[in-house]
Amino acid sequence: MGAVNPGETMTTATMLTVLGDRLEDTSGDLFSDTLKLRYLNIAQDKLIQLLNPHLLSDLQTLKVNISLSTDTQVDTHFKSYFVPNNSTLDSTPFGGALGVIGIRVVNNQFIRKISFDMAKDFTTGYVGFSSTEPVYFVFKNRIYIYNTTANVDCYFIKEPTTLASDANSDLNAIFHDALVELAEAELWRLSNNQARKQDAEQRAYGIIGKYNQNPATQVVGEGLPFDYSSTNSLVDPIYPNTSI
Repeated sequence: MGAVNPGETMTTATMLTVLGDRLEDTSGDLFSDTLKLRYLNIAQDKLIQLLNPHLLSDLQTLKVNISLSTDTQVDTHFKSYFVPNNSTLDSTPFGGALGVIGIRVVNNQFIRKISFDMAKDFTTGYVGFSSTEPVYFVFKNRIYIYNTTANVDCYFIKEPTTLASDANSDLNAIFHDALVELAEAELWRLSNNQARKQDAEQRAYGIIGKYNQNPATQVVGEGLPFDYSSTNSLVDPIYPNTSI
């Protein structure tokens, strides 16, 4: 069935060969390389969406010293913004603004992300922010920032390289087998072979679930959101603050 060692680095050429073996089509009569490449790229995008963002270290990117534009379309307090696209960041974030994982004032502190609802509540007086702490939210695929006009650095997950005969996956080798399993599932779907599709899909989800539950850095609690108290103090979800 085209076995491959888990965690083994696979070139795109190897992925095509393995897919041919697993699809019982080594000659490519049923599934051409062009078709398999198309579904390998679909599988790669799906895999990125299924993995916890902190596992995508090979796609994490930093763009520094971004200058901000201004408008008053949202609110006079949130006038400073930038558009997180290829023109601004030199790479396209995966999922646009949803691919942004952190904003920092240049040579200063990170900026806390808030929801659009919190921004609306701020303008009506229901929520208050510190007079010095910057916060940001996403609207219209823009990053709007309060309390700073300084240049900022943007940390984000970039779009992966498109797989081709001469271009390999950017993803860590430990995820390559899951990528091939997802592509196999999509190709069995084309053949209307639901049993084989589900089998490949379940193997992929098993691999993905294993890594999502055990972050690559082995940091306890990594990926879990911290809670903010009313005084903006961080509350660790694994080791919450307790009275001694």
